[in-house]
Amino acid sequence: MKRFPIKVILLSLFIVINLTVICTFPTSMSDNDSEEVVNNLVTFLNKNDITVSPTIIDKETKKVSSATLQNFIEDRDAFAKNILGAKKEVTKNGETYTANENQVIFDGNKFSFVPKTPVALSETHGIDAVNASKKGKKIAAYYGFDSQNALIVSSDDNGKYHIFMTYTIENLPVFNDYMTFDITSDGLMGFSGVWFTQNSLGEYRNAKSVADALLEFSASKDKPNGKIEISDITLGYNIVDFDTSPTELQPVWRITLKDGSKYYINA
Repeated sequence: MKRFPIKVILLSLFIVINLTVICTFPTSMSDNDSEEVVNNLVTFLNKNDITVSPTIIDKETKKVSSATLQNFIEDRDAFAKNILGAKKEVTKNGETYTANENQVIFDGNKFSFVPKTPVALSETHGIDAVNASKKGKKIAAYYGFDSQNALIVSSDDNGKYHIFMTYTIENLPVFNDYMTFDITSDGLMGFSGVWFTQNSLGEYRNAKSVADALLEFSASKDKPNGKIEISDITLGYNIVDFDTSPTELQPVWRITLKDGSKYYINA
């Protein structure tokens, strides 16, 4: 009779136990036992050196769409001229457009507006920590960006406000479709990012449950070694291919760790 080393036997048992636990978690946690399911999940993850609070685990079944997005910038020459000023002479050197020492720079699908001095706009007057996000949205609209379906947050760096604008589909963020604006009371200091907007909404389906996403993360070879603390879990999308327009979206669960690092599990 063939004998197996004790390490092989223990490893096999560990795999079987993990698979058994994974199979016991329902794809939807909207039943009456949802609290127990979440607690069992948290206990299982803790045994695998992953700490997560039950309060950030969504118990509802979520819907995602097979939406497509299209690049907001269809004509780079026209875009640069609009940003730099339609009546100004614009020169082009490679992927850099210049007018009066103000520049629009392209790097792949990413673009940046770099003015020589802050651009004075009525929207920047009276900016403070309370109204920075609202003013950032108005500045985005001023330059022609569709900010209606955008999630906007701001931070204050000693009077310099960083506005972070993320595109959304049905209130779910597209994590890698975003722009940043830097603003002070003197004016707009510049902006950069990529900006794809909705082309088609597509059909809806149930997203992978957050339980399955967490279990998949726990088994991933890409997760960091040692003890892990999860601080946030958010459902959204990622753009698949920036070089294609229209482009498809991949529904994902974004898992954020306490140290700020982020991991994405297909949903």
